[in-house]
Amino acid sequence: MIMNILLVTETYLPWITGVSISTFNIAKYMASRGHKITIACPTPIVKGKIPKIPNCKVVFVPAYPFTFYNLRATAILPLAIVKIDKLVRMEKYDLIHIQEPAETGVAALIAAKKYKIPVTGYLHFIPEQIDRVLWGSAERILTPIINVYVRFIYDKYNIAMTPSHFFKNYLKFLGVKTPIEVVSNGVEIDKFKPRPKNLNFRKKYNIPENKVLFMYLGRLDGDKNVTTLVKATEHVDKNAHMPIIGKGKIKNYLHDLAKNLKSDSKITWIDYVTDEEMIEAYNASDVFTIMSPYEGQSIVTLQAAASGLPIIAANAGALPEICRDNENGYLCHSLDDQTLAKKMNILTKNTKLRYKMGKESRKISLMHNRSTVLKKLEDLFLTVRTNVGSTST
Repeated sequence: MIMNILLVTETYLPWITGVSISTFNIAKYMASRGHKITIACPTPIVKGKIPKIPNCKVVFVPAYPFTFYNLRATAILPLAIVKIDKLVRMEKYDLIHIQEPAETGVAALIAAKKYKIPVTGYLHFIPEQIDRVLWGSAERILTPIINVYVRFIYDKYNIAMTPSHFFKNYLKFLGVKTPIEVVSNGVEIDKFKPRPKNLNFRKKYNIPENKVLFMYLGRLDGDKNVTTLVKATEHVDKNAHMPIIGKGKIKNYLHDLAKNLKSDSKITWIDYVTDEEMIEAYNASDVFTIMSPYEGQSIVTLQAAASGLPIIAANAGALPEICRDNENGYLCHSLDDQTLAKKMNILTKNTKLRYKMGKESRKISLMHNRSTVLKKLEDLFLTVRTNVGSTST
């Protein structure tokens, strides 16, 4: 059955986030399967080209910059409702899938209910992450309110989806009654795979060739907690080095912190890498590190695991589902830079252990093969369309 599907998201390319990449991957796969795809998202404030996908179009809703969050555009709700309503009325979609339940998602949910269209929704965040972004601390000011909101919204979907069991358990804890399916973001295991060490990448960015590299890739914003990684470099072995790839609102703070700790020489700062360089970065590194306490899954951690890297991760969120303590890496508290440094030092000195853990990472990643998980998502779409759509038409 070929479907006409509306994908709704608050973040999309050229702004690179986990959700925007997830949306692109879903659209690309579904279009390749013959489905007609429309992506609806706020008008971007980030400059750059949006990759074209055959059989897929992108529709923008009116938006304004959200100053509390780096580079985010926020839809203007009344105008978004009008825009989405007109779009849904004209296009006659078979299914609406909502990636994020904010302004654009709410507009799409209203239209789905109005025109009796089956609707599914993903969960990619937890309220604590929003509080951390807004206040720069772990204060849970809005969390109770957002919990109520999440329960209300996700009970309106025909099926709720999460990328991890951690998020599924969160929805169940809130009391969401809608059926919940775990559908991983997935990873391209043929693209991200173990390869010989890439010394060219090290030379390109003046990274020491003889050091053990503990790589981080992602946003430099408060919710990603890169601060712990920088603090750990003060205590690591002289043979350890950390490439930090990414940019964000606390970039300057992190640079200053490293200088104050006199560990700036142990870090190579890289603002941006291309898709090709991303693969090179994984294959130039020895270990992947991430101390974010809010990951719903973490696409970059999946990519690192598929590339055969040991993982040192925060014992929080969904990261323990990818990083299994003492099997393919180590877990530690997201704020414990001392323990993080100790684990880094263990792997710095033990090549055989890095190789053993890297092999385990690759095995874990195979369970998240992107083509497999996207086929599961397509099957869920078809099931909802058949079971719900037939009763509403």
